[in-house]
Amino acid sequence: MAALDLNNFYCGGYLLLRSDRPDWRAPFGEYLSSGNLISLSSCICRHRLSVFWGWVPGDREAAIRFGISEQQMDDFLEWCTTEYETVLDVPSLFYSVDAARAFVEQFELDRDNLFIIGAALPVEHQKIWLDEEPDNEGFPKRVKQGIAVEPGGTPIGYDVVSYSYHDFSHSWLCSGLEKDMHELFGIRANALGLLATYDDARKVYKWIAEDECKGIRAEPEPYDIWLLLSYPLS
Repeated sequence: MAALDLNNFYCGGYLLLRSDRPDWRAPFGEYLSSGNLISLSSCICRHRLSVFWGWVPGDREAAIRFGISEQQMDDFLEWCTTEYETVLDVPSLFYSVDAARAFVEQFELDRDNLFIIGAALPVEHQKIWLDEEPDNEGFPKRVKQGIAVEPGGTPIGYDVVSYSYHDFSHSWLCSGLEKDMHELFGIRANALGLLATYDDARKVYKWIAEDECKGIRAEPEPYDIWLLLSYPLS
């Protein structure tokens, strides 16, 4: 990607996830590369660390699939009770890159296909959250604070993702829009399933927004534009 001024973005938090390839049903995925994808949406990156796994009733199997070993499961469950509160906001957002790195070290995660992803909101979009979103947990709380993005991350593309229940929800890809966006605007996602430019992301965002959350063009949830940055694991 072209050089970006990160002063034009506010931090929404940092996630620990594994890139993934959903079992797309036709015609979904027709216009995407064949490799694994990265997204803020757990529909696409199904293995994204969540503190909810360690709550009651929790999801022990999801934690194991993510890479928490049986030997460390008790420690993980303990971490999910109160320890997480100093480094992470529910359900998945680390406050800092170092906090995510410390988790990788503490639980000796397999680093294959593992990413620390920063979510960065364009500054001009903060007003939407200040005016319209009452939620003060997770990434809405962070973007309202206007926190700077940490240096050291590599921009990998833009995601257009909806919001629901304190968390990122559906990507634009969840509705199969890669075909529509290509036919309407000539847009193609990059090798990670992300949009290469802010202009492309803006076109997708505005096209979805014209539906006014009616659930016809995409999910009936508010969407926004996020720049994704990949940070070294150590």
